[in-house]
Amino acid sequence: MEYIKKGILLIIILCMFPMVTYSNNRISNEYYEKVRSVITRVEEDKEDEVQIQIVEAIILEGQFKSDRLIFKHLLIEGSKSNISLKEDMQVFLNIRVNGDVIESVNFLDVVRDGYLKILFGMFFMLLIIFGGFKGFRSFIALVVTALCLIYLFIPMIMRGYNLIMSAVIVSSIIVVSSFIIISGFTKKSLVAILGTIGGTMTSGVLAIFFGNKIYLTGVSDEIVELLVAYSTVPIDYRGLLYSGIIIGALGAVMDVSMTITSVICEIRRNNPNTRIRSLFFSGLSVGKDIMATMTNTLILAYVGTSLPLLLIFIFSDMAVVDIVNSQYIASEIIRSLCGSVGLVLTIPITSVLAALNILKFK
Repeated sequence: MEYIKKGILLIIILCMFPMVTYSNNRISNEYYEKVRSVITRVEEDKEDEVQIQIVEAIILEGQFKSDRLIFKHLLIEGSKSNISLKEDMQVFLNIRVNGDVIESVNFLDVVRDGYLKILFGMFFMLLIIFGGFKGFRSFIALVVTALCLIYLFIPMIMRGYNLIMSAVIVSSIIVVSSFIIISGFTKKSLVAILGTIGGTMTSGVLAIFFGNKIYLTGVSDEIVELLVAYSTVPIDYRGLLYSGIIIGALGAVMDVSMTITSVICEIRRNNPNTRIRSLFFSGLSVGKDIMATMTNTLILAYVGTSLPLLLIFIFSDMAVVDIVNSQYIASEIIRSLCGSVGLVLTIPITSVLAALNILKFK
């Protein structure tokens, strides 16, 4: 009897084997693809008190180009897909393909690159119209900055280099190349470069010192947690935080340094006999005028990115002391205050370098 049972079981397994093989082949032929499409028709409807749209779209690319699809789009308040679709709108759809057949369609997102290109074109044209050749050089400096971050700093992170040293090296390259492209290889540019590096390094040193004192880990929000979950290389997240502070303060510090250097340069050019003390205090006077606005620029930029989390803290009725001691808020406070301190110290550093008549301006 036992042998009969084993024989029957063996026959069943052998009979199922072709079915299993077919199932595996079918799974291997299934894949998902993101396709650009244009909406041709939209109908409003309601399903279980949820607003939905019956959408018809035509695929614009890939092997299914020109195919017409119909899918449901749910408008759920508070979700990132709560976008009311309209005719002639270009969207990204996620299609599930089995062989040569589209089995299901889901809305992914709106195609936004068209309007972003228009905005970028407006920015470039305004630089050329109001800035002339210097505006064009400013654009080139911006491109160089982007290339340094994408093709130099990011690969250094991926290869496991020290993040703080990487940020210092990349920031120095950005500062030197930007000032030389915008103002030429002059002694004025050299003073602005030294002032910028001095202020930026001050921000970095303060961030490292106080960040270590309050035991920041660098893992303070959902984006970094996602990076921790999906990164395939070991990353020093505390170093990532500090390097972000250095790079984040760079733009404002460059602005302050060049402004003070230019003012002192013009004063000395028009009045060659102006004393060093007068040049120094002229730089400080100009620095006082721009100090408040530039520090506000830094702090408001950081606060603006943290508004959703601040609202969460407020709605949860957390005490102020608990909010300040949370790692995310503490990180943002370190970021904004250290950047602002570095910016403020850039003023006397640049004023001293520019006022001392060691370097004769061209």
